[in-house]
Amino acid sequence: MADVQLEHGYTKIANEILERLALTKLSPTQFRLILVIWRYTYGFNRKDHEMSLSFLAEATGVHKQRVKQELDKLIESNIVTVTEEGTYSKSRKLAFNKDYDTWRLQSTKEGTVSEIADTRVSEIADTRVSEIAYQEINNINKNLNKDKEDDENTVDKILDLLQKSKILEKDDITEFLREDIQDVIDNFGFTNPEEMIAEAIKDAARGNGKTWKFVYNKLNRWRKQGIRTLEDLEKGDTDGTVRKHRRGVSRSAKEGGKSYEQVLREAEEARRAWGWKG
Repeated sequence: MADVQLEHGYTKIANEILERLALTKLSPTQFRLILVIWRYTYGFNRKDHEMSLSFLAEATGVHKQRVKQELDKLIESNIVTVTEEGTYSKSRKLAFNKDYDTWRLQSTKEGTVSEIADTRVSEIADTRVSEIAYQEINNINKNLNKDKEDDENTVDKILDLLQKSKILEKDDITEFLREDIQDVIDNFGFTNPEEMIAEAIKDAARGNGKTWKFVYNKLNRWRKQGIRTLEDLEKGDTDGTVRKHRRGVSRSAKEGGKSYEQVLREAEEARRAWGWKG
């Protein structure tokens, strides 16, 4: 039996907020996100707090891609606000907007006749429809789980390539680094994020800057330049490093007893082993 007592901790929420939220149309994931935001802001007597997508995904049990989609909707609706943008080293700060007069969502009292009719139809739908819906939910959950596994595999591949390229050691791998890589995959707009990250890693392995920060900054510069593919990179990379590489320009850069060509060759072999093109 769960031992739930107020003395173990509680979150103060104004009754008016609860009443208003009960009248507001939100998805199940949006409700869960609001609960987590309340817990880590009002639950600690503070107005805002740093919350990454990974943190919210773990706290709600919802896949990070879905969390991002639903959180964006809450921010667009002005129910959740960004009080401080994130940086390279920390996540953005989020807050719940208790001024519900500024929310941009429709309440259930403002529903149209068609919406009421749809609700009625749903209530009288037969068992077969419910079974189909239940199966659809199961299928969605399976797909989300597969997406999560694919994301984790992709991050692991990139971490392996970083190690084989002598940019990182195994001890350098942290959860913050994983979040950085996932941020590039989810938010930088690359058509094929894996091959773009691999290209930036190859440039770092040539001796241009053997750190993850160099790789991340290069990817961020490509994002700002509107580069989405390797083809775009051929046309628009301002420092010309990719074009030089494709023409076969090389230079000697021995480090740790290995020549630049040997390090680059190992990185290329690792990239091909993971099945990346480019």
